[in-house]
Amino acid sequence: MEINYINELKEDKTIAPMIENNIIDGYKIRIVYRGEGLFYHDVVSQKAFICDIQIRTGVIFTETINRWDDQTEIINKEQIIRRIQNYFLLFQKIQPVLK
Repeated sequence: MEINYINELKEDKTIAPMIENNIIDGYKIRIVYRGEGLFYHDVVSQKAFICDIQIRTGVIFTETINRWDDQTEIINKEQIIRRIQNYFLLFQKIQPVLK
């Protein structure tokens, strides 16, 4: 089940070149599912989600960014999408496309 995987990723302390661990703003981003998913973790609130992407083509499927893993609140997408776009630019060297 995806919630188990999300909880596993929340606990993962791996540091690697393609994992953004932004301590200042309190979030973590990493690619999952062989480049077809993106894990976003708000470290401060301990909420997270996995959205659909296509890393090889630089596509972010924004409609898959809906609710946090605890299902209690709808995600405010604007800031998170900007952070994901920056991740694509800085870590993947890809100009992202929003769909």
